[in-house]
Amino acid sequence: QMTSMEERPLSSTTYAIYALCQGWREGDVSTLLYLTNPGHLTRVPYFFWVLVPGEGEPILVDTGFLEDDHKSRYIGFEDYRRPRDLLSPFGLAPADVSRVILTHLHWDHFAASRLYLGAEFHLQRRELEFWRAPESDYHFLRYFITDLEDAAGLESEGRLHLLDGEAEIAPGVTVHPVGGHTPGLQIVRVRTGEGWAVLAADAAYVFRSLESMIPPGIHVHVDDCLSAFDTVKALADKPTLIFPGHDNEILRNFPEEHPGVYRLV
Repeated sequence: QMTSMEERPLSSTTYAIYALCQGWREGDVSTLLYLTNPGHLTRVPYFFWVLVPGEGEPILVDTGFLEDDHKSRYIGFEDYRRPRDLLSPFGLAPADVSRVILTHLHWDHFAASRLYLGAEFHLQRRELEFWRAPESDYHFLRYFITDLEDAAGLESEGRLHLLDGEAEIAPGVTVHPVGGHTPGLQIVRVRTGEGWAVLAADAAYVFRSLESMIPPGIHVHVDDCLSAFDTVKALADKPTLIFPGHDNEILRNFPEEHPGVYRLV
């Protein structure tokens, strides 16, 4: 059983963080920044992430998605890359991954879970309970999630670990529930060689959200979105160690070490 963060000794383990880009589409700016510049299009990339320690096994943050998943939603999706191809530079196949942190259950973050046959998954209990409850039974909300049978399958196999709040997943990697975008959204704090970094995932789609305190355009609770920004900023050692979930600036400003693989820190 996972002990509380207060009971854990401080860790000196550090990680390199890589964003794995599965492709992009043109999207309305107001989807990324709530009520901002509607009718103006921008490039929206789709990422999941890998944390690579100096020693030991890499940890995945989210799973990515399969080709059929984006085809069923967006006709204009470009440059799709398979999870397998994005993981291969690390000497990994999906079946080799032993640990996955799930930020939330939207399709682009969880739809490829079936590829990771040997992985243990870590998710906030509130996230799964919300999607199973009548309160989420609206088309606008359901459009963005993947098949919950995948979560049920992981549960039946004993590979889905449900968390109730902050927790240490591995030395130097902690998760922190913030809600907002989805009620059980969690962000990931990672110790790097430059200090504590935060994968904000979809707590902030773009860097501008954090600078201007504008929530993502897709959310369940706008007040939680705003308080999530405060949590993200408090957990990172400096602003340059905060990484949002769908910002085209990642593609422009960080080194692409392999096709679709961008080193963040």
